[in-house]
Amino acid sequence: MTLFRRFTASLLALGLLGGATGAAQVRLPRVVVTTDPELDDANSLIRYLLYSTDFRTEGLIYASSGFHWKGDGTGKKVSVANREYSRWGLNLCPCASWRWSKDEHFIDKAVTTYEQVYPNLRVHNPDYPTPVQLRSKIRWGNVEFDGDISKDSPGSDLIKSLLLDDEPGPVYLLAWGGQSTIARALKSIHDQYAATPEWPAIYQKVSRKAILSTSGDQDDTYATYIEPNWPDIQSLPAGVGGVTLGYGAQSAVSAEDSVYYSAAWTRENITSRGAFGALYRVWGDGKQMVKGDIFDYFGLSGSTVDQLKAKHYIVWTPPHPRGEFLGEGDTFTYLNLIDNGLQGYEDDTPGGWAGRGRTAPSQRAAQLSAINSYDDLLRLQELAAAGRRPPSPDPNFIPAAQKGLAARLLWSVTPTYAAANHEPGVTIQGPARISAHPGETVRLQGVTSDPDSNAVTVRWWQWREVGTYPGQVSFSNPTEPGTSVQVPTDAAAGQTIHLVLEATDDGTPALTRYQRVVINVLAAIPPPAPVPPSGQRQAPRRPLHSAAAGGAAVVRPFSFGTASTPALHAVADTTRAHIVDRLKATGAQIVDRSHRPMRGAELNNFVAARYGIVGVVGIVDSQFVVVARLVSMDGGDSLSQVRLAGPQASAALFGDSIANLFAPTILGRPVTDR
Repeated sequence: MTLFRRFTASLLALGLLGGATGAAQVRLPRVVVTTDPELDDANSLIRYLLYSTDFRTEGLIYASSGFHWKGDGTGKKVSVANREYSRWGLNLCPCASWRWSKDEHFIDKAVTTYEQVYPNLRVHNPDYPTPVQLRSKIRWGNVEFDGDISKDSPGSDLIKSLLLDDEPGPVYLLAWGGQSTIARALKSIHDQYAATPEWPAIYQKVSRKAILSTSGDQDDTYATYIEPNWPDIQSLPAGVGGVTLGYGAQSAVSAEDSVYYSAAWTRENITSRGAFGALYRVWGDGKQMVKGDIFDYFGLSGSTVDQLKAKHYIVWTPPHPRGEFLGEGDTFTYLNLIDNGLQGYEDDTPGGWAGRGRTAPSQRAAQLSAINSYDDLLRLQELAAAGRRPPSPDPNFIPAAQKGLAARLLWSVTPTYAAANHEPGVTIQGPARISAHPGETVRLQGVTSDPDSNAVTVRWWQWREVGTYPGQVSFSNPTEPGTSVQVPTDAAAGQTIHLVLEATDDGTPALTRYQRVVINVLAAIPPPAPVPPSGQRQAPRRPLHSAAAGGAAVVRPFSFGTASTPALHAVADTTRAHIVDRLKATGAQIVDRSHRPMRGAELNNFVAARYGIVGVVGIVDSQFVVVARLVSMDGGDSLSQVRLAGPQASAALFGDSIANLFAPTILGRPVTDR
């Protein structure tokens, strides 16, 4: 290695610790689906099952809503104000049930269809759950009446058991209909523990564990029970900038994206694809959810609005040509849980195929305030459809999401691996979380692969709406796996910059995967002190000591390239061992989110996967010196996702914080350059 005579100050984030890559193994999210028998829910369930490789499905639960409820079988009749049967001049209830088939079993039917295509699906991905596993998760929830949480149900009991179990990590509770089954589970927990000493701990545990992902408050139980009694339960952000899949989506997307909703594309890629394709609902397919349902005219084709009204239908959305996309209005609740590389459900990487946030309630309220009849609702949609189409969103996830569905439907009818396309692989070399100062250049290196030997093209892009730095960054080469960006000089400490590497193969259909790098902006580096003129007396150098104890005599550090030497690899290994040894020596423990201490290999793996080396590399007396410390790669303070626990002795050694544990330290003797 050649010695440099000119030096520039830099902190270099080196991805030297094993496992610290964008391809780190991610635990599958635990998911409970609660759904009413709305036809677009049935379509959302088909896509969900085709992507069930990406979830750990804990429950498939029949639910009710303000639009669908079963009744209790006794003939009891109810009516709730401001429902579709009682608003805008209608007065169709009290009723013993509402829009619910006597032999309703659409979840079971979907799983039975899955069973038919499962042999083909597992050829393409062995991680598909077995039909037996899925069938064991089916439960009946609180389906008798709209918003009824008066008693437990098998579905609410299942949710309750999941929220109270000792398995760490969140449980994502998807509500495609009403939330009464979820609310009943929470109420049952409250009723059992509220008067006991365990209640504060139970409340905190459940509030941390339950993550709601809902398609609105369709039975008012969120507003009337969940929010007032469990205000700390969080919701998964989704809906803004994501894939449009609700009723009438084809009229709300750009001209470029409208092809993915057309009758021709839907027929070629969905409805012609075997048993699942035949189950998928489209306009004019001749089907009806419940016989005689006056709100469900989707199966009819070729009828005008006036003709539908003459047949006594309540026409609330414009009819479309036969075979066109109909709706998957609840798919957005899990799109950010799909393992496409964006990790949209993580706190520090928000945003995915479902978008990055929810539409403000005030916007929806303003829209509804202008509607006083079903004709007003219809006219509002007709005006929107007749208007100028919007531009494609940026980023535009619609093509990738729809092609992903098409590929998995093709898997379901293809018995050999070689006869179908599969997702490319993409990883990031080095950490996916980087801390850098304004003005510094961050080098990025992606690696792509393809299981079908297809060509893979890449592009780097900045997701400005997700990061907190409002400005734009530039990539040195945005269409190559290796590129670099300079942190803008006006970036402020604490801001984040989200960079995405997108990889798309040239198979049929073309499939896309992503990796994300998050830059956490550090405080700006102060300008260096002026160098005394030649001949003037200079301050004596201090001897090399631990930086934590008195400051290292590293002078004029220079930027070190990504090609690391064996010596730097040794520094990384030594630093990791140093951290673990100091923990063991004092009896301190790293405790994960479930308050379980990590030990042995698990501790080593945690440090390796979570923390990267920051090295200040410089020259003293023609010798290399590395001052190394561990920094959190998730952009927060060190160990921001865990806490340090241990006996009083360890607390005394480490003080009130863990700062000393990760203080800069000179490791070993200087390494002689050769």
